[in-house]
Amino acid sequence: MLEMLRASSAKTRIALTLVFVVLAAAVILACGSATGTTTTGGSGTSAPTATVSVAKVGSTITQDNVACTLVSVQKISGDGVINPKPGNTFIVVHVKIVNHSSSNFDYNEADFNVESGSGNVTGSEIPPSTYTANNELNSGTLTPGGSVEGDIVFQVGISDHKARLTWQPNVFGDVTQNAWLLGI
Repeated sequence: MLEMLRASSAKTRIALTLVFVVLAAAVILACGSATGTTTTGGSGTSAPTATVSVAKVGSTITQDNVACTLVSVQKISGDGVINPKPGNTFIVVHVKIVNHSSSNFDYNEADFNVESGSGNVTGSEIPPSTYTANNELNSGTLTPGGSVEGDIVFQVGISDHKARLTWQPNVFGDVTQNAWLLGI
């Protein structure tokens, strides 16, 4: 009798483990399969972004009812203390995020990266003192209908004409799925 209970208990644990694994996989797949649209500045046309889409400066990318626009890109120099690596320059990207969804949306400058033409993805930099706008994006929460604008400083190759700003608003998304060509 005792052996029957142990066998039954082991079968129950195996069954529960399998159910848990299947549910966990379904949740991960559902979170990572977001699609969105890319709207080019002024044209009003949209295209699905289930695959990598590359927009231009001034264009808006929308994912899960959150719209992000790369408003501008400008180069700035180092200040003697904080300098770019040899062959690189600092850039300041200005982005605008608008929450069109019905729930809160957490944003962070770490959602943005720069991907070089050779495929190297890097994060933001500490701004040199030559950055005087005092408008860094930082992080926060947008309520439904809320919006925020801010700057992020990166380093890019001086002549990297294929460099892109990438946006990953969902931790389960692809870091290079949503991108704007920086136009350097």
